[in-house]
Amino acid sequence: MSNISRTLSAALFIVFLMGVSIPAVEAAGANEAAPVFVRLKTEPGEMLGVFYPELAPHHVQSFIHLVRSGFFTGTKFHRIVPGFVIQGGDPLSKDMDPRNDGTGGPKLSDVLSGDDAQLLKDFNAMLNARGYVEVDSEALLKAEFSKTVKHIRGTLSMARGRPVDSAGSQFFVCVANAPALDGQYTAFGYVFKGMETADIIVGAEKNPAAGRDAPAIPVVILSAEIIEGVDGLSDDEKAAWDLVPANLRNVK
Repeated sequence: MSNISRTLSAALFIVFLMGVSIPAVEAAGANEAAPVFVRLKTEPGEMLGVFYPELAPHHVQSFIHLVRSGFFTGTKFHRIVPGFVIQGGDPLSKDMDPRNDGTGGPKLSDVLSGDDAQLLKDFNAMLNARGYVEVDSEALLKAEFSKTVKHIRGTLSMARGRPVDSAGSQFFVCVANAPALDGQYTAFGYVFKGMETADIIVGAEKNPAAGRDAPAIPVVILSAEIIEGVDGLSDDEKAAWDLVPANLRNVK
């Protein structure tokens, strides 16, 4: 192995050893941690979900980081399957070409922050100085499958490719119970308010020319927001949260 290969391998190893410096969701201790919510705004309406940090900590942390960085704003729900799911979160869906929707995801530079982001910049500066192409590869999450959690109507789960450890930013919301997905995809939250918005999205007209499940006019995520604790919810949202069964509030 050449010196540059050893340097490259060592540097990348350090990046991943250090982990991703993203806002962590505190695990429940003696006092249960306050719930963390995500609010997705679209033209048809809003959807409000709660995260499951004890079930899928890395997926939750990554999703929160991407939301806070504005990554999802302008992305579209590019896949609609009635009786099954709506899927979004692909950065490539921001362009006007629906044919590439469903093929994109975040890069390392999208998910790293703080010292880790600087380490990547310094590493790329070193590569560039030596005549090598800079590194900014796909940021893929390891699967956090559950043997017990079911994909039901409202489940917020992560899309992936054929390899199990290939989730990035694309996510889906189940509009109906989907037992075939159990243990095969990482569920990391639950949409408890605004499922009527999901029903509108999934019921839209399709565009077969762009793909079997592509909508004719994809719904855009106008904004995504993280809310820490119940106090950040509106009265209507608090009322909806109060109706969520205990077994769907903080799944482990």
